[in-house]
Amino acid sequence: MKAFFLCLLTFLSVNGYSQKGIHGLIHAERSFARYTVQQGIPTGFSHFLDKNGIVFNGAEPKNGIQQYKQQPLSPTILNWGPEYAVISASQDFGFTTGPYHVQRSSKDSVSGRGQYSSVWHIDEKGEWKVLIDLGVRYSNQRNIPESTMDMDLSKITVIPFSMEEVQHADEALNRLLEQKGGTAVEGYLTTQSWFNTNGQAPLMGARDIFSALQKFSAGKKLAYTGGGISSAKDLAFTYGKLMDKEPQPYLRIWTKQKTGWILLLQVMNWYQQ
Repeated sequence: MKAFFLCLLTFLSVNGYSQKGIHGLIHAERSFARYTVQQGIPTGFSHFLDKNGIVFNGAEPKNGIQQYKQQPLSPTILNWGPEYAVISASQDFGFTTGPYHVQRSSKDSVSGRGQYSSVWHIDEKGEWKVLIDLGVRYSNQRNIPESTMDMDLSKITVIPFSMEEVQHADEALNRLLEQKGGTAVEGYLTTQSWFNTNGQAPLMGARDIFSALQKFSAGKKLAYTGGGISSAKDLAFTYGKLMDKEPQPYLRIWTKQKTGWILLLQVMNWYQQ
């Protein structure tokens, strides 16, 4: 009876993440982290990634399940938690971002830190799965949060858009960045915007992000690769890469309001002040 009860608890902790809405999204992310700590990195990611979920090998997008199934189990512990989450009005598509910690084993102290960003959706089986994941590294002493700031787009006035439109927006921003440098992002930012990059803690809010990106020089070419959109057509992700000697990936999360396109999240894995 005791063994059955323990098995039941394990089943519920791994599979009890199909609840729609912001709380379901946050619970899914925390379940993913907890399961990965318990079962190891390859097992955790193989279980929670969508069958078409994307991770990055350098700048190249790869099928995440295929990548992690090739990795051997190790004592390395990866733990993380969401500090910011946004959900589409469809309640089955959203993203989270937050700090992660790496330990070489359970007996070791934290040896690596950074910020993860993941886009989620509820798949055809009714389960939350990760569509794309991209992290950055920093040395800032940031704790894994116990609470999460969140935003529900069903409670905000947004303008529906198509995947074709957001692709064009992404490509237009890339051209502006090449022409003007980081100042090009000014019109895309709000107080809810978030910026993750290597070498520093994440920035939130238009003023701080704009200040940091002014140091991003013109002349750098970026190329759109792909993306995905919610069924409510109110939230989408795009990804691509910096076309350089050592190409590196970017990830963006978009919505649209009366004022125009809004970047809710931009991850620039290659940019460091």
